[in-house]
Amino acid sequence: MRIELREARPDDPAMLRLAEALRDEVEARGAHNGEARPDISLAEAVKADSQTLVAYCGQRPVGIGALRPFGPGIVEIKRMYVDPRHRGSGVASRLLEELEGRARRLGFEVVRLDTNDRLTEATAFTTGPGTTRSRTTTRIRGRTAGTRSLSPEFP
Repeated sequence: MRIELREARPDDPAMLRLAEALRDEVEARGAHNGEARPDISLAEAVKADSQTLVAYCGQRPVGIGALRPFGPGIVEIKRMYVDPRHRGSGVASRLLEELEGRARRLGFEVVRLDTNDRLTEATAFTTGPGTTRSRTTTRIRGRTAGTRSLSPEFP
């Protein structure tokens, strides 16, 4: 399957539909830790992201992912989502590969991915070569964060 990645603006309709599907899934799977859905619109929320990508299979948008600066030298991968019908087909891996490459080219040293343990598909991406996996110690329970060095040893 050919996967094409396109940059998306905060008001991109395909990106907003996929981001809304992500919000719906997080809510349906109880991965929001009982917190209310944010009052902020998705278009407003994604403005803080430095780069957002939409993955397409043919003309169909099937996945999203974004970068957001997190701290000195650290960038966080946000809004990772793949349509359930396309999971296991390499879409998420392709998005992560491209997002990590962009982060490296932008000069970041570490990439971070934070997810809820109920989103088992996402927690699989918090492991792997060069990844340090840690449980968060904030008031939010059941979260896992993985950080990966962007140094050349871990391409």
